[in-house]
Amino acid sequence: MARYTDFDLNMTRHPLTGDVPLVEDVVAIKRSVKNIVLTNYRERPFNIPFGANIRNQLFEPAEPFTAMTIRKAIIFAIEKFEPRVRILEVTVSDDVDRNEFKISIYFSIRHLNKDVGMDIQLSRVR
Repeated sequence: MARYTDFDLNMTRHPLTGDVPLVEDVVAIKRSVKNIVLTNYRERPFNIPFGANIRNQLFEPAEPFTAMTIRKAIIFAIEKFEPRVRILEVTVSDDVDRNEFKISIYFSIRHLNKDVGMDIQLSRVR
């Protein structure tokens, strides 16, 4: 039986039940971590400080100082808003030519005793 569940954000219908399908355990927690990282302050009504608030860093030069600022914000936000995980490592590498950042997050899911890694790429749209 799944320990953690969440709605599938694609909001497709389950072929048999017609309900919104659920994602479980590792997938649910990875989506939660990704949502925390990609959410800016004030995006969630009634929860203003939720998120890592890193999108504004995309308009700064892609350099080591900016990467360090992003890394610290990610660690702080995940530790604050996702108690189900313990961060093992966060690396942020800058790609100066493309003005983007590649983020690798490695964490341990506390009650599942499972180590998980995920990658997120941040780039400006403009």
